[in-house]
Amino acid sequence: MRRIFMLFCLLLLVAPSAAPGQEWPRAPEYDVLLSSYDIAPRIVRLEAGRAVKLRFVNNSDQAHAFSARAFFASAEIRGRDGVTGGRVKVDPGERRTVALIPQAGRYAMRSGNIFRRLMGMNGKIIVE
Repeated sequence: MRRIFMLFCLLLLVAPSAAPGQEWPRAPEYDVLLSSYDIAPRIVRLEAGRAVKLRFVNNSDQAHAFSARAFFASAEIRGRDGVTGGRVKVDPGERRTVALIPQAGRYAMRSGNIFRRLMGMNGKIIVE
């Protein structure tokens, strides 16, 4: 009986952790607000290796493209989740959620439109 118990404990220690797909439903959600010439918050802080859902909310009457190419390229993204070429496009008044597992680093985030970038629509993503 003791051997069976020891074998059971050993199996628990070497069993693989939950697959990322099982983490998505419980992943915390963070809002990234997109409005004319602004991204809020300016600094997004995330935990490396922990599943998270970023909800991009467009509060303006114009379409916005959120760009963070290096961030999205390094992250494990659930499916495609609307990320194309390191960008997430959000139509006026809409929301788009991207579930991902970020990798440690410091990343630039900004508008996909150069004029809006020059007007201050940019920030940082810090993953530790």
